[in-house]
Amino acid sequence: MNRRPNSMCHSAISILIEALKSKGEITPLEKDILDTCNELSKDPFDMESAKRQVALNDANHSDVFFRIASLPTTVPKSYYDLTEDDVRYNLDNQLAMLVEKERSISNGDK
Repeated sequence: MNRRPNSMCHSAISILIEALKSKGEITPLEKDILDTCNELSKDPFDMESAKRQVALNDANHSDVFFRIASLPTTVPKSYYDLTEDDVRYNLDNQLAMLVEKERSISNGDK
């Protein structure tokens, strides 16, 4: 099943993804955005690869990790208890927040 990132930010994400793909050099944040989008678009979904991307994003972007952890819809689970829905939930939220972070940086908000 191929799901798209949450609809609230889908169009903004699509525009950013296309811009990043055409860009020659990309920043580490932009790479994480592209890699996360790639994981979400895999069909069939690769659970182990997606879990690695979640962990990489968590390590690279602790601010995003803590924001997702504090969401009322986030349920803490061990690595081995994660379902595909749990991993997709993480990736969807990471992608939205990474795009938001990139837009803030691009707009000079830092």
